[in-house]
Order: sequence, then structure tokens, then C-alpha cells
Amino acid sequence: MHRSISINACCPFEDCGKSLLDSSVMIAQKPAVHLIVEKDGVRGNIYLSSWYDDYKCVDPEEFNLLPGDIVKFSCPHCGRELPVAEKCACKAKRVWLGIEGDGKIRICCRKGCHYHSLEFDNTSKLTAIIAKSKDSNPAEK
Repeated sequence: MHRSISINACCPFEDCGKSLLDSSVMIAQKPAVHLIVEKDGVRGNIYLSSWYDDYKCVDPEEFNLLPGDIVKFSCPHCGRELPVAEKCACKAKRVWLGIEGDGKIRICCRKGCHYHSLEFDNTSKLTAIIAKSKDSNPAEK
């Protein structure tokens, strides 16, 4: 898989804003994005790849997430549920995370849905993230 953009995700709430990257869990040679996931009232830790367009994750041991399951995501630091951005094309909710450097990433709450997007206030922020990712991407060297 060609990986080009590594996402430095952070809590979207301004009064928290802490990094969601967890170097204790590595996916594709990068720290994973750590979130709390909830399904049917059961909560656990989930780790998502920080590479944009890489859908690998480490699911919680507390329950078996199956393709099509819809979950809730929360920040592991402040505990608040991630804000809803809109409905996804698959009809589940899409939530957003902050990206260090004034960006956002929107992700679907349905396991297996690959509809996500990046959003930046200006293109210079995206250009900076791409340049930084290339410097740290072993596949680019």
C-alpha cells in the first residue's frame, strides 16, 4: 500500500486538544490513533492507523467488532463523545477529529466503511502535512 499522509490526530475539543497518537501501539510503523469505542454499552480501546487511507486497526478485546457495526467514538483523555459532522453516505454518523495544524479528519462510525475526508482552512496546512509525511514515510525513501 502506498502511504503518503500521516495524520497527527488530536481531540477536537478546544479545552482538551490533546494528541490522540499512542506510540505504545504501532500500525504500519507509526503511532496509532487511540480512541475509546462503544458498542451496545460496552466500551474499549481502539487503535486506528494514522496513515490516511490505511484502514488497519486494533479492535478492543472486550467485544468483537464486525463489518457493518456502528459504534460511538470518544476521546481517551477528556472522555467526551466525538462531535458529529454529518451523515455518511452509508447512513451512519461521521464524526470528526482535530489534526495538529488546524485541520480536521472526518471518519465514519460504521466498521468497514471507508468514507472519510480531510479538511483544512487553507492549502498551506495540507502542503505542510504532506511534506512532513514524506520525510517520515519509509515507503517514500
